[in-house]
Amino acid sequence: MTSLSRIIDTPSANILARSYSALLYPRKLRELLASVTKDIDFSGHDKYSLHQHINDLLTKSHQGEALIKYQIAMKYLFKDTVGGFEIKVGKSRADFATINGVSRCYEIKTELDNLKKLNKQSWDYTSVFEYNTVILDEKHLSQALIELPAIYGITIIKKKSLKVFRFAKKNLNICARCQLETLTTKEINLLFANEKLSIEEILQQHSHSAINNLFKLALKNRYRKKWEFMRKHHDQILPIDFQFFFSTQQSPSLLYQRHF
Repeated sequence: MTSLSRIIDTPSANILARSYSALLYPRKLRELLASVTKDIDFSGHDKYSLHQHINDLLTKSHQGEALIKYQIAMKYLFKDTVGGFEIKVGKSRADFATINGVSRCYEIKTELDNLKKLNKQSWDYTSVFEYNTVILDEKHLSQALIELPAIYGITIIKKKSLKVFRFAKKNLNICARCQLETLTTKEINLLFANEKLSIEEILQQHSHSAINNLFKLALKNRYRKKWEFMRKHHDQILPIDFQFFFSTQQSPSLLYQRHF
């Protein structure tokens, strides 16, 4: 099956990105493709080829959040680390994080985003992660330099690649209480041998360094199974669908071939 070589205009790419889902039926996939490529007949294409055509169009025409998440995840997928998407921290939700000897957090701000929440998000993330980076469209750079702490890394979205503007520096102001509040009760109980300690008791009995190490262990345990699934099936998964399969762990071969 030959992929599409064309690039569609920005409004069409934005509509396609907002409307697309890995769960769509073939009829809806064909309708989406017909809406942005009016001179091609997709009636004879199977479900997988429809997904692939849409992924091709979006990877060529739309530097959106889904593609950037895929690019970051692939950077770490085969390293000795565990990654996770959409991690709730305080009232924020980190787009992506990796955990091994150190914890790294990534927040994404595309051309379509604004920076209204960035200051609050940056404080939430620096309360629990050791290295923090924002990946943003170049138009946001001047405002980001005002909003972000100096230790924050900044990476610029440049067409099909990501260019480091400044590297993240190690965060020395991690909040042990915030880390514990990021974990579930079940995770905390498992970390402390089901002693059912309160957060206050843990803070009294353990150093901030020890809590930081346990926090990273808990996140690795939380996302390890999903991360291993992605390692095993990455070559069957289209880029725009990467986070979907991480979250659902559905069989790519089955989902892409369904005909209903």
